[in-house]
Amino acid sequence: MSYNCRLKAEGLGDAIKHASRTQSLGNTLTNDQSKKQTQGPGNNYVTTEQSDHKTNSHLDEPFQTNDGLERQEHDTFVNTSKTCTKKTNLVFLKTHKTGSSTVQNILMRFGSARNLTFALPYRGHILGWPRPFHKRFVLQERIGMKNTTYNILCHHTRFHYDNIRDLMPDDTVYITVVRNPVYMYESVFTYNRFAKKLNISTSEPFKTFLDQPSYYIKFGKLDPLRYRNPMFYDLGNDTAESYSEQTIKASINRLETIFSVVMVTDYFEESLILLKHELCWDIDDVLFFTLNARRDESIRHVTKNMARKIRQWSKIDSMLFDHFNKTLWYKLSKLPFDWRQEVAVLKARNRQLQEECLQPDGMGETETQDKRFKVFKPPGISIEGFQLRESARINETCVGMAKPEKPFTAELHEKVEQKIFSGEYISIVS
Repeated sequence: MSYNCRLKAEGLGDAIKHASRTQSLGNTLTNDQSKKQTQGPGNNYVTTEQSDHKTNSHLDEPFQTNDGLERQEHDTFVNTSKTCTKKTNLVFLKTHKTGSSTVQNILMRFGSARNLTFALPYRGHILGWPRPFHKRFVLQERIGMKNTTYNILCHHTRFHYDNIRDLMPDDTVYITVVRNPVYMYESVFTYNRFAKKLNISTSEPFKTFLDQPSYYIKFGKLDPLRYRNPMFYDLGNDTAESYSEQTIKASINRLETIFSVVMVTDYFEESLILLKHELCWDIDDVLFFTLNARRDESIRHVTKNMARKIRQWSKIDSMLFDHFNKTLWYKLSKLPFDWRQEVAVLKARNRQLQEECLQPDGMGETETQDKRFKVFKPPGISIEGFQLRESARINETCVGMAKPEKPFTAELHEKVEQKIFSGEYISIVS
């Protein structure tokens, strides 16, 4: 398997690959466009060059990563943390199958390195999802660590703005991520084994489902709302298609007033540069390895006809994606520096760390015995893992970037326990 395939992320690597196809689907952008029109306030359009991984050759040219050039590249763009204060109070609404595990890893590394306080799940790695967020799902609240000041909330939960706002500081920055619903829905269907839950036994269950989705969800073992518009659902809304378009747009506009940054998986590095700027972070704060990857054999092919049906079935998610895709490019066009150059530097730094940290043959099907890098594999789904170089196993950056959500969350739990035992936190529960 090629090196790029080994690094392909669930919701991220395949999104990057799909973004490069000759024609994007639905209302997304096409590769034969050399310019991208994005809609800003008041229906004014701002033209920016398309920043596709395949079509922007000037961003994909190999970078030398010797120290001299690296310093030169860093010196040519704005180091935002020298002109403002890094923001540390964050809520990341982790949507499903959108590359959100990779974003979460960035936030957990940032917070852990600075000893920030996470609002951790009471059990496991989920904050009560699919139930709307409530503070009773938070470890510290459940064990009686009252009046805790939290910095970061970044585990799966269903968005409930009032309840989260009651827990987090007033200056909290809200972040989430959306993805082209065509590829996001394929990922959700496959990863969550909807075919089995809906008793579909044909040779092409995803295609069969899309032919009659309203029929098949009657046989589902889940709440019917879970099978439609999953991003809108994660963001705290029900997914009733009886909503008028005006009502849907009002809900999306409300989300825009809450979330300072809505990342787009299909343009992940561009989104990270926007996030970096909003949070006043440095380029090294947003470095990443793609996590929770499916191998090629676990990804279903989506035809143009299937894509059309997905956008029709998940109409609200399609509107949500289209809105925030335009918003991303509008906000990038307003940045006071050359964001394209920062994207190029981010890619170069990621490549450098991949070479320094990872074995060239990756993990493949070999199970790692190091519990720090154990990945969750649903039955029948092949998930990529990482094999660190021997020299990288004591490198804190390499270890943190390769660490999946469950082991990382367990370590954060242990930190809370250590603080209780040391007397730093005093629980009122005997």
